[in-house]
Amino acid sequence: MISLPHFLDAQPDTPCKQRPQLFVDSSRLIPLKPARDAAKALCAACNVRTACADYAIDNGLRDGIYGGLTVSERDQLARQRVTADD
Repeated sequence: MISLPHFLDAQPDTPCKQRPQLFVDSSRLIPLKPARDAAKALCAACNVRTACADYAIDNGLRDGIYGGLTVSERDQLARQRVTADD
């Protein structure tokens, strides 16, 4: 089951609330490519995309699509942030 950020409580129309099965398949750590691609496409138009990705990075979430990013993409973004802060 996807762990939704608390700030989504006030956002009833986010794609992850409407179609959570696309964002995390509870039987897999990594969503299948068709679901991953569909989730990423829906995230692209979401108004809380950046906050959602930040939430996943800040909370060490290791599965699913958050903010349109896979785990490896979030890891890369987190590494870039550390490098930029140095």
